[in-house]
Amino acid sequence: MDNIISLFEYLAKSNTINFLIMAYILYWIVKKIDIKSMFEKSVKNIQDSIKQSETEKENSKNLLQDAKNTMDKLPKQIEEIEKFNEQKTETFKKQLEESSDAAIKNISKNIEKVFAIEEKKISNEITSETVSGSIEQSKQNIIEMLKNKPELHYKLIEKSLDELDRVQL
Repeated sequence: MDNIISLFEYLAKSNTINFLIMAYILYWIVKKIDIKSMFEKSVKNIQDSIKQSETEKENSKNLLQDAKNTMDKLPKQIEEIEKFNEQKTETFKKQLEESSDAAIKNISKNIEKVFAIEEKKISNEITSETVSGSIEQSKQNIIEMLKNKPELHYKLIEKSLDELDRVQL
């Protein structure tokens, strides 16, 4: 039994045997875990990531080029917008001037009409006052004349009667 124990001691202390046991255990673990398929999956994942990165890089380049194209067109678009705004401003200005002129003309016409109406009112009032004054003055003159010349009173009465006689015919 001592021999068996010494053989085990020798085997336990021998590096070559330990190396072979360790190599066999590693082989068994590698075979069990299937490291080859794991490496293939990792390589495939890395390749897919690289392809995706290249696709995203291409998309980013395209987006950058589109942005550059847009930036190149921007000054021209701004110029067109400014021209359009100037045209709209001029059109609005003309319309505003035309509507203001029309409003001023309407106001002027209305003022002229009001002045004409007021002139007629004042003229009618003055005429009315003048007529009233003239009638009153004529009445006073007639009364004064009749007082000074009573025979005129009878003469006027006769003349009126003669006129009435002619009308009845």
